[in-house]
Amino acid sequence: MAAALSAGLLNERSARAIAENPQAVLAGARELQALVWEIMHTGFKERGTA
Repeated sequence: MAAALSAGLLNERSARAIAENPQAVLAGARELQALVWEIMHTGFKERGTA
């Protein structure tokens, strides 16, 4: 986690949230991933490339 903080991939608030409730962070990440896939799929369909 220290490396991610020093590289600017995490801020202090994000690191604290992960440390306090890693399962909630993972669940949120899965929801975000599903949303991104849905957006990508919709974009492909609109362009006729799906």
